[in-house]
Amino acid sequence: MPNYSNFRQVLNDLENLIHDIEVVRQRLVRESGIPYGSQDARQVALEGLQCDIGACGNWIKALMSLKSVCQGSFGVIWEAKYRELIGTRLDSGPAEDLMLDYLRNTLPTKIHFKIENLFSNILKALSSSPLRGFWRISDAMLQQAGISTTGDEKARLAALANLRNSFHTNGMHGNDNASVDVDGTKFEFCKGTRVQCASWKHILVIVRSNISVVEQILFSTPVSNHSSEIADDFASGGREVDVGRTD
Repeated sequence: MPNYSNFRQVLNDLENLIHDIEVVRQRLVRESGIPYGSQDARQVALEGLQCDIGACGNWIKALMSLKSVCQGSFGVIWEAKYRELIGTRLDSGPAEDLMLDYLRNTLPTKIHFKIENLFSNILKALSSSPLRGFWRISDAMLQQAGISTTGDEKARLAALANLRNSFHTNGMHGNDNASVDVDGTKFEFCKGTRVQCASWKHILVIVRSNISVVEQILFSTPVSNHSSEIADDFASGGREVDVGRTD
């Protein structure tokens, strides 16, 4: 767990992320007139991000609590009871690592899905031509918001996309080499090699930076001036569509 000494620090940063998103949601109400509980795609996406981050934190707490309860209640047989409760033949240490790794790898994927869907919904509302593939969608969204497609914002969006894509290939990076420094945390992606920047610290840093880019986009003039509701297909009862790679 590089740069974190314990999971309390991870939980604190997850809670801070939820708070930061809440600040954006309240700002949307004040500045853009988007009701907090509306089905507008902006509020739907931000609420979904809060739910995903909160769920990750709650599962970490549940795993930690279960282990503590077993240790306190079952004495020398605590590990056998712990393994029985979680349904595994692995020893407690590897089992716990496996479950926490699952949460760590799932969070950036869920976050990225929601950001990609949000951008697609906004672009449709701004009468942009439908696009497929995150690279094209993100470029179009940045252009609409008046943000450079070759600056830090694009690099940070791409870093999260590269993390997500690496899970399609068991942790290997398949696109061109890329590098970005986010608040002193380095993200290096080398084509054909294992991704080495997916620690808890890396993931929380890149998620926070992507939420910052989303905030810039939401309060850019073209988007913030769109006072009518932006439809979200799922929230409005549309058919759910499976999303594949971000190429």
